[in-house]
Amino acid sequence: MRASLFLLALSTVVSAIPVKRAQPVNWMQANIGLLGSRPLRHIAIPGSHDAGMSQINGGTAFSDAANTQTQTLSINGQLNAGSRYFDIRPVITDGQYSTGHYSDVSAIDSWQGSNGQSIASVISDINAFTSTNNELIIINLSHAYDTDAGNSNYPIFTQAQWEALFTQLEGINHLFVAPNPTTVDLTTLTLSTFIAKSPAVVVVVQPDDSVDLGAFAQRGFYQYSQLNAYNEYADTAVLSTMESDQLTKLAAQRTTPDSSYFLLSWTLTQDTLEVLGLGDSILQLANNADPTLYTALPPKLSANTYPNILYIDNFQNDGKAVALAMTINTNFAS
Repeated sequence: MRASLFLLALSTVVSAIPVKRAQPVNWMQANIGLLGSRPLRHIAIPGSHDAGMSQINGGTAFSDAANTQTQTLSINGQLNAGSRYFDIRPVITDGQYSTGHYSDVSAIDSWQGSNGQSIASVISDINAFTSTNNELIIINLSHAYDTDAGNSNYPIFTQAQWEALFTQLEGINHLFVAPNPTTVDLTTLTLSTFIAKSPAVVVVVQPDDSVDLGAFAQRGFYQYSQLNAYNEYADTAVLSTMESDQLTKLAAQRTTPDSSYFLLSWTLTQDTLEVLGLGDSILQLANNADPTLYTALPPKLSANTYPNILYIDNFQNDGKAVALAMTINTNFAS
């Protein structure tokens, strides 16, 4: 049966996804018979934007939960809720590695933001999850800043600072080393290649400047070009503008199942007044945006056009994101 016949039914089913979880915690492994032989380009998964920011552990004078907190569940909580792609933004704070959410505010010539979960706790959360679940977890590292340098100018990580972070991240169990790890395109590997026998954690490095992975390239660390997800957010607080922007980009970028890996950034960005506390918080914007994913996206899906990553703020343990991903995987992706 052709995928187009599912469109009307899909829109109804997804918009009516019950709050009760439709898939088990280990949803990848539970569906390995359907998904195992497919490359990552032919699979949809849920993902978490600024995933470490479920808590606020210090920050600058003009930051608070309203303008820096993007999640309410910890990394472990998001994993158990079904997320499998994590936007981790490492920072150095008081000499330690943490997650962070920082921006250069040109109007006051200053960097502002907050710290979230420590990198140590992120590692602990991942290891706790993989101790009982054979799933694929993708960690994307970006926006790496040394916040100990003074907030008039937060420099990006030096090579030595990256290497120290990689050394700490080697504490993650089940780091996945691919065949030909320095040249492999991870999106062409099948899901079973990753998780047929054990969990797999992939660490993708997306620095603001070049970084030499060195020996870490043989230990489960990869350049962004080896996953190379198209990731262009709408940069707006207006819901209708974001929807149009992301669906237009999806249609343009994913014209066949073998088109480039695509991240659908279903996220809203605070405007200046909201950043100053005169409007919705990031979590309130997420609560406005997230429900529309399940009604706006389905009518745009086809056997040729579907996203690979469903990327949201405030990832919830309601089963909906996983159910939508599996609806895509069952009725459109192949």
